[in-house]
Amino acid sequence: MNTAPSEARSLVELIAGPLRLGENVKAALSRVARTTGLPDRRVRGIWHHEARSIRSEEMDRLRQAARDVRAEELARAEYRSALSLIAACDATLRVSGADLARASAREVGEGHDGASRDDRPLDRGAAR
Repeated sequence: MNTAPSEARSLVELIAGPLRLGENVKAALSRVARTTGLPDRRVRGIWHHEARSIRSEEMDRLRQAARDVRAEELARAEYRSALSLIAACDATLRVSGADLARASAREVGEGHDGASRDDRPLDRGAAR
């Protein structure tokens, strides 16, 4: 059975995420307190299983912060995925990162209207 204090502790753990380089648990819990707006001592009490009950507004803050953390993780994953796709496109087009910023549609094989330079208008080459 998942009680409110155990759910709150799980949320604190999720919000804290992995410890950052050089960070200790106390600093991570302080970061959770700043993120949620809860007092440091309250967050530490939740972490150390000292909280006998969790008020609804505290749980709401913890849940919202956890949703925000998940959304940020998803956005970072999508960003990394987009960067990987761009790198793959760069490799396919053999365009360096610096050149990509200056690359025109003509350089990647497209005309001003998005058509490939190998495309031709329908009327060109038609029998007369």
